[in-house]
Amino acid sequence: INSFALLKFDESSTRTRLSFSAAAQKLGIKVLETSNNISALSKGESLMHEIETYKGLGINVLVIRTKENNIEDYKSLNDLSVISAGFGTTSHPTQALLDVATLLKFNLLNKEIPITYIGDLKHSRVFNSGRELLNKLGYKVGVFTSDNLMPENLRGLHKFSDWNEIFENSNSIELLRVQKERIHNLQDFDFKTYTKKYQLTSKILKNAKKDFVVLHPMPINIGIEISEDASKDYRFIYNEQLKLTVPTRIVSYLYALGIQ
Repeated sequence: INSFALLKFDESSTRTRLSFSAAAQKLGIKVLETSNNISALSKGESLMHEIETYKGLGINVLVIRTKENNIEDYKSLNDLSVISAGFGTTSHPTQALLDVATLLKFNLLNKEIPITYIGDLKHSRVFNSGRELLNKLGYKVGVFTSDNLMPENLRGLHKFSDWNEIFENSNSIELLRVQKERIHNLQDFDFKTYTKKYQLTSKILKNAKKDFVVLHPMPINIGIEISEDASKDYRFIYNEQLKLTVPTRIVSYLYALGIQ
């Protein structure tokens, strides 16, 4: 594929950035990288002129990750495909695709059984894109977290009250880390109380069925959303998710370029 992809990552990233780079190279797409720290944005350049520069350089696909929630500014662009690698707290669609692909691989998608998200749902773009995709596909989505981390919009969601209720009604969960970088007044967040109720431990996990599955988009914060012993349980299949990161990004490039 005779194309250029620009990876513009304004937030730190390991898996997402490297998988987009690897996927591009597997397709023969030439990769360039930039960020706000080294761009002309620091000199006052507008988004319009930034985009014009990319087009003038022959860039075909912009893969962007940003702390901003300004995805609408990019939806009307012409002659440049944009792939969201994470917008603020609102969007991370390729993570949703690979999560659903993982659930499909393990035959865990059932229209009557919800996939349950546990953790910082309020600030999670993984959750926002995941619930959107699953609901569009006709699947139920469960949630379990503290009131201060619960999303304001509960439409299309089933709210669980404890772990046993989740195990009785779900066959899979996705753990999400507490988004420390997005919580205002983090010093007031009670991690001790939160982990006591919402951390997945081996003691809790032993009550789940043998074919129950635990997912995590990573990075994992051992000792907060999951204990070290539970992180070693065979039902914690984050490595299976990792195996689908590059294929999912390959599909995203093909779609963005109008090839598939």
